[in-house]
Amino acid sequence: MSEEEETEQSNPPPKPMEVGAEALRGLAHPLRARILDELSVQGPATATILGKRLGESSGSTSYHLRQLARFGFVETDPERSGGRDRWWRVRPGGWHMRGTRFLRSPATREAAEIVLDGYYRGRQERAERWRRVLQEHSESPRVRRWSEAYQDSVSHLRLTPEETEEFAGEINALVREWARRFQDRTAQSHPDTEPVELQTDLFPNLTDLTDPADLPERETDPGENREDTGPDDAGDPPQ
Repeated sequence: MSEEEETEQSNPPPKPMEVGAEALRGLAHPLRARILDELSVQGPATATILGKRLGESSGSTSYHLRQLARFGFVETDPERSGGRDRWWRVRPGGWHMRGTRFLRSPATREAAEIVLDGYYRGRQERAERWRRVLQEHSESPRVRRWSEAYQDSVSHLRLTPEETEEFAGEINALVREWARRFQDRTAQSHPDTEPVELQTDLFPNLTDLTDPADLPERETDPGENREDTGPDDAGDPPQ
């Protein structure tokens, strides 16, 4: 057994935190969601840095950081301790929330709607921002380099709910392994890297339960048609 393998066994990667009702209510604030997004994408920061990025006072961001820490979403960065300013980072291992369960309960529905609305809106905004960058700065060497690396794909499989849960578990395990391998990287230690985001949606197409009249009208771009990758495709997981 190598020294690296021994270290991994003695220091296993942290598991995701299961978000309970109390933590859910603690997260149900728009600014806290924005702070978490900023720390997730850009890495550790102080309340002052976050205030400048988000257009908020440092007192406000400091308060909400302490609340996020109280519920376990963030923690002080041990690599930057000892200075005058407190640096914060996202909790190692992340967190897991069963949103549909909270939506079913009247006691947590309102908080769940706030959290999930901000979550999905943030995902969409970041993906759209990349597409705008790709279109508006296509000649930039930096953008051109990333245009060859980024992926946008759809795959279709026929699975049972149990198989789908197993599939999701394998995808998440792979993502956690890659996150563990590169968790100590920073913009300073690896200036040739950028924050990279993987978005996954794994869901059943229950078309027989949907009335087509309820779906929003969608304009079709003649140039957008493309062939879906099938179950036998060995490409990327659904995003």
